Amino acid sequence: MKRTSLICSVLLIFASSLAALPLTATIFKESNRLSGKIDSWNKQCGSKPDYDENCQKKRHALSKELGEFIALVNDELQFLRGPVSPDAPPEFIRETDGRRKVMELEKRIAVHNLKWLGLPLSDPERKSEWAALESDKAQLEFEYAETHRKFDGKWISIPISSIQQISPAPKKP
Repeated sequence: MKRTSLICSVLLIFASSLAALPLTATIFKESNRLSGKIDSWNKQCGSKPDYDENCQKKRHALSKELGEFIALVNDELQFLRGPVSPDAPPEFIRETDGRRKVMELEKRIAVHNLKWLGLPLSDPERKSEWAALESDKAQLEFEYAETHRKFDGKWISIPISSIQQISPAPKKP
């Protein structure tokens, strides 16, 4: 009985991690998309005065997208902070903790971008916040490399297209 419950727990943990993967992948994809939009906005409108109506509209729309992205990351964080089985393997716990740290960093970057959108790029406080975020990102990359050294020491990426090709379970006849 104990062995059966252990096997069921491991299968449940594995299944839940697969179910969460598409949200993580969606967050990474959305983060890259928003980063490009922020860079584009900064080039087009970053130095224009506040009274430029077109830039103001774009900034408001981009702020809304950043807010929605933060809510999406919060959904993932809520899942990652959920209860973990006491029988969960240490590798799973370490991987989940790593994903949580990455999602928290994604959220901090989005909040930073939201806070500073439309304000001078040269502001010393903005630069120091960004430097701290970059430092934290480098630390996470180092932790990831250390944690996954037993695999190959490289970032294991799963292309979005391969995730979308996963087909659902076959229907019963």
